[in-house]
Amino acid sequence: MDLVRKPAMNRSRKLLLAIVALVVLADFLPVTREEFSWWWAQSHDHSADYLHYLSDWPKGRHVVAARTFFEERQRAELKRTQIRQAYLAASQVKSNTDAANRREQRLRRDGFFWKQATTANTIESYNDYLREYPQGGYAAQARQKIQALREPAPATDK
Repeated sequence: MDLVRKPAMNRSRKLLLAIVALVVLADFLPVTREEFSWWWAQSHDHSADYLHYLSDWPKGRHVVAARTFFEERQRAELKRTQIRQAYLAASQVKSNTDAANRREQRLRRDGFFWKQATTANTIESYNDYLREYPQGGYAAQARQKIQALREPAPATDK
């Protein structure tokens, strides 16, 4: 049984040595390294990878294609950046508009509650207004009205 295994081990060692030799040889062959660099750039398909290929292989076989792909990726990245900036600008305008709308609604509600308080013209109605809008546009007037309603009316002699 030992006689059968020895030739198989010799074949596997030879195959392993052949693979190692090819790898070492491939490292020294510029054509193979260039092809590997081109394959890498194409597989990742980013402008930086094509630029890296162009800087490593300025006279390589794929320079024209690398420049073309690089320019296409640059244009696509610029377009994505412009779209992102436009989206951010639009969202800022929307948030400013939303803030203005909320402020306007708050002022309208303040005016509505103030009108209700003045229509009722009671201490309770002014206190309700102050409870709802303690820093409202009419808060100072509401406090004055409460003070005026608490003071007893001057007695008139006839």
